[in-house]
Amino acid sequence: MRHSHESSCTHCSCNNPVMVALEKELFQPELLNALSKSLQPTPSAAPASLLITGGIIRPLINGSTETVEALGIHGGKVVAAGTLAAVQAALSSQGITYTTRQLSAGQTLLPGLIEPHVHIVPTAMTGGWLSLNRISGQNLMATYDTAWMTQTLQAYVAQAGPPNGNWVLAKSVDPSLMPFEGPNLVTFTNTMLDSMVSDRPLFILSASMHTAYVNTAALQLTYAQLSPQEKTTYPTFGDYETATQGQLQEEVGMAPALKALPQQQKTDMLLGMGKHLAAFFQEASSRGVTFLYDAGMTTKYKNLLQLYLAVAPKKTRIGAAQICFTQADVEAMGAYQTVTAYSDIYYGHAKLVSDGSNQGLTGYQSTPYDCQAINPQGIFNLVDPNDPDPTQVPSLYTQMVQTAVVSQGWPLMIHANGDLAVKFALQVYSAAIPKQKDPGLRHRIEHCSLLIPDQLATLRQYGISPSFLIGHVGYWGYAFSEIIFKDKAQHNLDLSRSALAAGLRISLHSDCEVSPMGPLRMMEQSITRRMEAAPVGPNGVPPALNADECLSAEQALLAVTRDAAWQCYADAWVGALDTGMFADFVILAQDPLTLSDPYLKMRDIPVVETWKDGAPTYTGGTTGT
Repeated sequence: MRHSHESSCTHCSCNNPVMVALEKELFQPELLNALSKSLQPTPSAAPASLLITGGIIRPLINGSTETVEALGIHGGKVVAAGTLAAVQAALSSQGITYTTRQLSAGQTLLPGLIEPHVHIVPTAMTGGWLSLNRISGQNLMATYDTAWMTQTLQAYVAQAGPPNGNWVLAKSVDPSLMPFEGPNLVTFTNTMLDSMVSDRPLFILSASMHTAYVNTAALQLTYAQLSPQEKTTYPTFGDYETATQGQLQEEVGMAPALKALPQQQKTDMLLGMGKHLAAFFQEASSRGVTFLYDAGMTTKYKNLLQLYLAVAPKKTRIGAAQICFTQADVEAMGAYQTVTAYSDIYYGHAKLVSDGSNQGLTGYQSTPYDCQAINPQGIFNLVDPNDPDPTQVPSLYTQMVQTAVVSQGWPLMIHANGDLAVKFALQVYSAAIPKQKDPGLRHRIEHCSLLIPDQLATLRQYGISPSFLIGHVGYWGYAFSEIIFKDKAQHNLDLSRSALAAGLRISLHSDCEVSPMGPLRMMEQSITRRMEAAPVGPNGVPPALNADECLSAEQALLAVTRDAAWQCYADAWVGALDTGMFADFVILAQDPLTLSDPYLKMRDIPVVETWKDGAPTYTGGTTGT
């Protein structure tokens, strides 16, 4: 279907068309009320009064990775970190009765790890769908092709039993991680999917989330939901099938399919949100995460999360960026209110999504992709009428940024993946930032995937910090370098070390569920930059993508703790373990800073315990004495 630049046309977890369509279908008052009644209240654990010593303790105060002898906590806060005598004295001077915890040799205590860019509700919303992702846990599966996909789908269908009217709902299929078809990525059509599943409707959401693939049974039901106006374009089902070939693009293409889902199946999706949110937060805690920053919060998402958090244990802290699709959305935010005290789901930024996903071939580029793409240079979202493929910054984009930053004083996160999208982002920022009333606003570019080294000076000049989806290097680096970008990937993708050398503060993120949560894995991928999908070399490991951009272990650790907290306006509370900060920390079985060979190992360092507010939220191994 022809691309129409709908307001939700964002092609990634930052906001994706299927979530917009599902939000309209699912977030009905009666269903939310039923969800609320289904949640079972569970109290959070009480904070401990504790002196922790032994092992390795790195509180990261003022960004130092040096160790201390002890850490004292009480009332959910840090009392002191330093020598054992100093911490004992600090606890005693306040009349605190405490117990002592001795870490085992090698166990390492760090501030809680931070995921500065995730999508909580959308991830939970499809939590019950069949995953067709190549990423299993945090590693790429060795075998991932159409034969594997067929076997997985058919086993799932067999387990589901005879057709009952329900659709098979699957997600995260990723053509960019399958064997290449000559110079291009594999494509899926309805007839190809019929060979996999033909006796019931099948809907598969791509990993980049801008396309859904459906079989003929689903396509027929989708056609029945088209509006009269759409049917003037496609008078017969044959016309529609020929035009789409089972590939539904953006919300305009996917919404009719989702409308065709049986109502009970949609109801069950919402009522399962409690279970899937619990699993999401449990996974975060099991990977040492104590703070999540949601990079696409809507009012409906926030209301649903508040329903859940009112009764569920709060395993992580949550900050958020309020997403805006239109000028009216920006104006409706009003003036920015500086965050002075922590509360769950506080707003630290406004969010604009300018383009799409590079691995989904929708990031907006200055030159065509090196492989075949429906939109050869990707898609830009914030466009002026009658100019869907701008070569200059659209006036609408400029107006939205000026209103948010200059008139209303909001810090901005701008999603920009393609090189032209990054260029546009820097242009709108450089026009607005000199006029802002607060010179200290912490503006960000999300993903910031393709950078020209000269642009780092502009980022530095205007105080804009990048947050890198480092899985682009680890998981997709091979596809980028071989098929999608070629030389551009080798020289311009995720310039993390150069950003630090330019004096910028950076963070690493997962964009969950584009890639899985896991700050240790993100550290590892930034340190090694190994292209995990590439053939291994003579040394038994795949090559690195632009090894000059590898971070040190210390730099990577700060990017998932202190500097990530700073980007999220949370550095007064988390990211370090200084006096008065929250007692949010993780205990690992091994020190990531002394791991001699981190490749495919750092991500697997066992998380012994995760603590939030001075109480354990996860226990996964030997705990010491």
